[in-house]
Amino acid sequence: MNPTWLLLIPLLPGLSAALLALFGSRLPYNAIGAIASASVAGSLGLVLAFCGAGVFGAGQPIDFEAGPWIATQAFQAGLHLHLDSLSLCMCLLVSFFGFLITVYSVGYMRHDKEQGRFFASLNLFVASMLTLVLADNLVLIFLGWEGVGLCSYLLIGHYWEQEDVPLAAFRAFFVNRIGDVLFLLGVFTLFSLFGTVSLSELALHGPGLAGIHTGQAALGALLLLGGAFAKSAQAPLHVWLADAMAGPTPVSALIHAATMVTAGVYLLARLDWLYAVSPEARLIICLCGLVTLILGALMALAQTDIKKILAYSTLSNLALMFLALAAGSAGAGLMHLFGHACFKALLFLAAGSVIVAAHHEQDVRKLTGVLKKLPVTNAAFLVGCIGGAGLIPYLAAGFFSKEAVLESLSEAEFSGFGIAFSGRVVFWIVTAVELLSVVYLFRLYGYLRSDTAAGAAVAGAAGPDAHGSKAHDSHADHGHGGPIKEKSPAILAVLGILILVAFAFGIVSASHGFGGHGDVWRLITGGAAEPEGVKPDAHTFIMLGINIVLAIACFAAFSSSKRRAGVQGIVKNFRLGSFGPLSRKFYFDDVYALAIIAPLKGAAYLSRLVLENIFTGVLTMGGWLGRGFSLGLRRFQTGKAHQYAVAVLMAVFLLVFWLGGK
Repeated sequence: MNPTWLLLIPLLPGLSAALLALFGSRLPYNAIGAIASASVAGSLGLVLAFCGAGVFGAGQPIDFEAGPWIATQAFQAGLHLHLDSLSLCMCLLVSFFGFLITVYSVGYMRHDKEQGRFFASLNLFVASMLTLVLADNLVLIFLGWEGVGLCSYLLIGHYWEQEDVPLAAFRAFFVNRIGDVLFLLGVFTLFSLFGTVSLSELALHGPGLAGIHTGQAALGALLLLGGAFAKSAQAPLHVWLADAMAGPTPVSALIHAATMVTAGVYLLARLDWLYAVSPEARLIICLCGLVTLILGALMALAQTDIKKILAYSTLSNLALMFLALAAGSAGAGLMHLFGHACFKALLFLAAGSVIVAAHHEQDVRKLTGVLKKLPVTNAAFLVGCIGGAGLIPYLAAGFFSKEAVLESLSEAEFSGFGIAFSGRVVFWIVTAVELLSVVYLFRLYGYLRSDTAAGAAVAGAAGPDAHGSKAHDSHADHGHGGPIKEKSPAILAVLGILILVAFAFGIVSASHGFGGHGDVWRLITGGAAEPEGVKPDAHTFIMLGINIVLAIACFAAFSSSKRRAGVQGIVKNFRLGSFGPLSRKFYFDDVYALAIIAPLKGAAYLSRLVLENIFTGVLTMGGWLGRGFSLGLRRFQTGKAHQYAVAVLMAVFLLVFWLGGK
């Protein structure tokens, strides 16, 4: 195929975004939805066309170069798009899920007040992510990186009129700016060492130089790691992810399944050779990944907002991807990225269907029994929960990808900064924590399938969420009251397609050891052989049995109002009141408030004192002096000619006397 067509993949949704931003307010809603969907469908069609161009596996990459983009005497970054097996897989992921979520949004946002702005931001989001995954140099990646950051701010803050929503959008923007500064410093560090920012050239010549200049290479790796941690919400830069639920549910699905939070994983996978020569960086990834994994799982257990449960689930799954990267298996991390996209998109969009049907209620305690009235959504939720918990091989989208991550950890060794430990330790910690994913997912499903009928708040007007405020998506409410039912054909069609996709991924992701062909592994790693260790053993089947029993027990406990009351009492005691670790989000917000916000407020206060007391005082004193001088001068302005004549004569006399004395 003509390499020029590569440029159209991100350009089509980008042009649509510009069109909708300029003229969206004047277009009818169906036209807005059609333009937004058609542009992403066009990108998907181009990606599918490139699938037959022999790029997959170890095939020949396709490059598009439009000459220098930024060029100085010492620095050059070209407009260079590179399509290899991994970037093609990522383009397929972004465009496919981007298209389905855009179509879903047509049904979900039908009654929103600012539809043109929403779809323009959504298209720009997809265009930015496609630019990021196709870019061949770190500067062009940074352009896409900033694009998804900007769009996340716009989309998280879409309901800007609601209380706390602007603050949530700003928080996501601010935390990601911290990561962006570190990212840029990392780019400069790598350029100073290697003399290029091209990923192709770095992969070709970088490993040798990095092995010689290990200190500078480690510094660059750590700085880039800061950018990846912010974008992919790893501790301690994870605090923005739950706040991102302030945006519309389709945005949550897009951010969590196919775009923003996967960008950091993709970047580190592209630079895996750099982290191979920096064990200290891999140790930091491992430790932060473990903290994020545990924090996400525990926080998901304590949430009552349906979207925040899924948000913390994303946090935990992202940690699995980073742990695989820390173990030196980019293939396992990327494989779980794809599996996670399949079941997380399904879960978020099924949650959106519940929210729409229940008049934009998000508190699971008020959504009991809702899924009994939503058959398609119920099937989607169940498939998503099975996939997220990795319960049934070949049917669960996350089973084989989680197995690949666990296998990579079992064979790894971690060392650095005088610390060393076996990956088996991490393996058992992850295995234990992953049991919690079964608990929080089937706790959620049990609530939604409870024997208790939906409460009055659901059957009537939208009620307050767990924090006492109106549900975030109520800005787009269809109206108040009415029966609980599945309302939009677009939503149901997308959920049906995603159910099939989740099953399909569960089958094609099967490893050789489980009787599969290892197709997904070969595609995302450029034809590399699948590790021999990914095969069934006694441990696999024991843990599988425990997970299934635990899932059934959790569902039974939370689907019954009587049994649920007892379990809720235990959970409430575990929260330890309003100052307990779960209630305070493990004190990360408190630490940020003390370490960052308090100093900034102090600096602002001192600045105000300086401005108000010193600068204002100087200006006030200048005014007083000017006023006094004018008052004094005014006394000499009498308007009497003889007084002026006497004054002139005296001045002349004094001047003559002074000159005569010299």
